[in-house]
Amino acid sequence: MLRTSPDELPNRAFQLAYFLHRERKTAAEIASRALNKLQLAATAQGKRLYYRLTGRSDTRKARSKVSMGEPHLLQRLVYVESEEYERKKELAALNSQSANGVIPARHSDLVVYFIKHMVRITARRNSFYVTLGLSRLLYNYSTPETMELYNLIIQDPDRVHDDYYYRSRKGVLLKELKERFGELLEVSKGVRGEQRWRASDNGQRHHALVAECLRWFTPWATPCVVPERFDPLNDPIKPLNFEGRQPDEEHEVEVNRIHAALHPECFVRLTAANRLAPPAERLELPRFFLGDVEGDSDDGEDDSRTPPNLSKDELKLINDLLAQEAMRRKSASTGFLRVLVDGVQRAEINVERAALAQFHVDEDAELIEVYGSDQRGALLLATHLLNLNGPRTQSLAINTEGGQRISFSVNVLQDEDGPTGAQVAVRFKETAPARVAVSGMKDLWNSVFGAQQHSFAWWKPVAAFVVLALLFAGAWWVVTNRQHKEEVVRVAPTPPSPVVPNQAPVQSPASTPEKPTHNGPQVAPSPLLAKRDPAPRERDEAFVERSLLPGTGTNTEPDEVATRGVWNRELMGKPLNEVGKVYIQVLTNNASTSELQTELQARLADGKVRSTPLDQADAALKISVRKATVSAEDTRVIVTVRAVSANGYVVWPDTRRSSSWRYVGNPRFVADQIVNDLTRAIEAARAKGH
Repeated sequence: MLRTSPDELPNRAFQLAYFLHRERKTAAEIASRALNKLQLAATAQGKRLYYRLTGRSDTRKARSKVSMGEPHLLQRLVYVESEEYERKKELAALNSQSANGVIPARHSDLVVYFIKHMVRITARRNSFYVTLGLSRLLYNYSTPETMELYNLIIQDPDRVHDDYYYRSRKGVLLKELKERFGELLEVSKGVRGEQRWRASDNGQRHHALVAECLRWFTPWATPCVVPERFDPLNDPIKPLNFEGRQPDEEHEVEVNRIHAALHPECFVRLTAANRLAPPAERLELPRFFLGDVEGDSDDGEDDSRTPPNLSKDELKLINDLLAQEAMRRKSASTGFLRVLVDGVQRAEINVERAALAQFHVDEDAELIEVYGSDQRGALLLATHLLNLNGPRTQSLAINTEGGQRISFSVNVLQDEDGPTGAQVAVRFKETAPARVAVSGMKDLWNSVFGAQQHSFAWWKPVAAFVVLALLFAGAWWVVTNRQHKEEVVRVAPTPPSPVVPNQAPVQSPASTPEKPTHNGPQVAPSPLLAKRDPAPRERDEAFVERSLLPGTGTNTEPDEVATRGVWNRELMGKPLNEVGKVYIQVLTNNASTSELQTELQARLADGKVRSTPLDQADAALKISVRKATVSAEDTRVIVTVRAVSANGYVVWPDTRRSSSWRYVGNPRFVADQIVNDLTRAIEAARAKGH
């Protein structure tokens, strides 16, 4: 990776912001805000408080996400800080008038904002999403062509996903872009029901602008590693090929892959190597709807975006602002903190009571900020750019100028398609000796003098509580000792084993024969066991246990009606009542999976719901299978299953979308139960009309 001097970062941030907005004042403000957040985010990485990988057995394929250095973090922060200014200009354009000095956005501005946001939401994930977004949403390459391009970028055919995964992930990106731009663009259906933007009539005229955008949005200080000419079958691209075993070693390789997909000259070389049409011929920008403006032109206005350098005065102003913020943090006294995720407050920390905040974030969350306050108002203390495609357990910390230590613990939640969100814990701790001493004195004062106010009455409720606790503990001991065996019978889901002749007495209540043996004293069974009538083994094999596994899927948000309420067919694809053909997509590779897949295909061959190839299916039935126990005699399997539309939205279970059904039992009977449950759910949905 190429080196970038720290002295260059303010100018790079200013130039990128100017390219986006074409205004010096706005560019300087965005650069200042991004650099201030970079100071607080980069300090943690500068102290080598890196993510720690835990719980991975196959490190070869564990990581497909870049660990970004300061230049790349600053790029992302400029994207984040720019959005507020973009939305103001878009709103002014929708109202067809300037407001509070805000110049309305033009079509060329929206082209830039659209590409910037697409790069923002894909590059923070990995090179697969960058390739997918570029090939399927900016250019109109087909899914097989996109798979060929990604095969060149990843340099490992075993890591190329199937076409259904491409379609579902494209639906996720389409959803996020639609949420960002709302009524400014429109989604329409193309060939075979494919969802795409309503295309601009003259998007080709913006080809030069698109190429310029992609150059600016390519990760800074990264080299071009794609040769001008090469044979994709015989000439490997070594800088794109990861041959190590440790996932942390793949960071630089992944940066190279993102560069290869984004940089226009490198992308042209990839398409040429695969003998595909050049990007200029496949460009398909969305049509933007701006107030009363018709068409996609900017009436011939100057659209020069060549950014100037920071002047000495502007650079001094930025440095002064950063120094002032640092001084505020050094002198600020923290008592009450606010934790924001992407600008929305998610938690509060009262450091004098509990210095911890815990909350959940969705898969598309990006930036966590911790704010305190002083006489001048809100004061930023720490930032963390989320990386949900990295290790499952992540820990970072930062020490502010005032001696406060703020740490972030992130526990990534995943399903078979990837990250679905994360549980986040933010902790605060004073480290400055003087403040630690003051805090200790406060605690001591409260514990001593606060307790004296109740010195004459405290013992009565405490004594009563102790007596009650002892009574409950004694009762619990008696009950648990008398009913221990009964509890085992009630909760054990495993069917009783058959009685083997001449076998020694079995101690487990679930398998003890009712007739006493002659090898030991006769033991009277407990009342519960005496009433139990063990079923024959054949009936036990037919028993299937079903439960609902809750999830936080990438298509679910707490307040989103489209996913938890009314099904939006335009965005989400066919609902459950229209599903008649399913594609069985296995997510595991073992003997149990093959057996269950065979059983499912047999039951779907002539039923109301049929198994079909992927291109004919209404939904994919995603299944993962593993043995219930390691015992060779136990034929049961544990199956996780859900049905997903072509656009990546869960249609079944339909009561709690993003969840999955979990079945435990013999593969033959589990397959029966899955098909029966799915058929009944579809029939119920048809009866309701949705």
